Amino acid sequence: MSSAPANLPDFGKPLSVRRIIREDTSIRRRLVRGALALLILSAAPCASLSSAKDAGGANMQHSQEALEQALQTREQYDMPGLRFAIAKSTLRAGAEQLLDDVAAVLKKFPDWSLRIIVHTDASGNAETNQRLSQERADMIKAALVKRGISADKLMADGAGQTMPVASNKTAEGRALNRRVEFMRVTDSSEAKKLLKSMSDYLAAQKALSFSYDSTLQVVTTTDQKLGLSSSGTVNLSRPDRVHTTRSGGFVDTETLFDGKTLTLLGKNVNKYTQVEMHGTVDQLIDELKDKHGLPLPAADLLMTNSYEELMKGVYDSKDIGSGFVNGKECDSLAFRKNDVDFQIWVAHGDQPYPCRLVITSSKVKGGPEYSLQIRDWKSGDGVPADDFAFKNTTNAEKADVKDLKQNLSEMPDNFVVGDKK
Repeated sequence: MSSAPANLPDFGKPLSVRRIIREDTSIRRRLVRGALALLILSAAPCASLSSAKDAGGANMQHSQEALEQALQTREQYDMPGLRFAIAKSTLRAGAEQLLDDVAAVLKKFPDWSLRIIVHTDASGNAETNQRLSQERADMIKAALVKRGISADKLMADGAGQTMPVASNKTAEGRALNRRVEFMRVTDSSEAKKLLKSMSDYLAAQKALSFSYDSTLQVVTTTDQKLGLSSSGTVNLSRPDRVHTTRSGGFVDTETLFDGKTLTLLGKNVNKYTQVEMHGTVDQLIDELKDKHGLPLPAADLLMTNSYEELMKGVYDSKDIGSGFVNGKECDSLAFRKNDVDFQIWVAHGDQPYPCRLVITSSKVKGGPEYSLQIRDWKSGDGVPADDFAFKNTTNAEKADVKDLKQNLSEMPDNFVVGDKK
């Protein structure tokens, strides 16, 4: 998937959302249910199993039916009956019947996969809580495997104290935050196979080029979505040469790398900077993003291990079927991570190149998106010749990378970065 511009909410490496662009001022951090609540498909209140202390035969039968119905229709289910000993990953008495019911439901639907998410309150150390929640999730997974559920159908995730649903200042709130959630997810082998085919095809291309149109959504302090559009080109020669351009309402840049020197040119201010850098395009992508905060356009798609990078943290994958982009028939694939959803359209045929990519933040109010649409795809002998060397034809002034960085941003000066919700 393509990397967003430097000022897009960061998509991890190379896919994450850590920040939201806000206009004029930062906003206060807000407590929300988090990614799990955003994934619920129904507007109905969340169903729950009856608590362990009330676990009688009739109640458990009702709870099993409620669990089945919830996972069939809404994908998410709270499990308040699963409680752990303080600061331990040992389940308290009463959990056995609950786990039996969960296993019974999963056996009725062998195509389902289940994600187990364990949360803690904010008492104690955040790192300790994260580790403890993961251990508890692993314990539940092991208990379900013992009951005959395939380990391949279960995903265990510890969320620690990062997704509170109530205040941690009261005993009641802390009790609500200590919870176990189950989420039914789709694990499409076909979607992953098609994405891997695209990645392998891209990595095998010694030379490729394309033009692109992108839109970066920002959310203002009044919750208005605004789209900032830009266009550009990419010309790559493996293993160590790349030339990109990007032009928009607030940016006009050019990047050149010849395996030895990186040149960043701000055409709108007629200034450039150069950095000595030896290595491959993959190393350049990491260096630009991690050190300078200036990812290349479509960087995630240019890496030779793009499949591994894209799939980090993915817990849900879907093959949506066919779609058309610029008149080209494509496979439409959708994936989910904790912080983001991404959808990618891959061309049919013997050249499975990416035609369109949309990255959506699931933890930022308004769900801002970054989209990139590719056109004029070329590979091999069809790629335009380029020596990847900087020729200062406009007598641009040389500047320090720190001084030039602001002029390489897609964002206007009156926009600032605020917190995620």
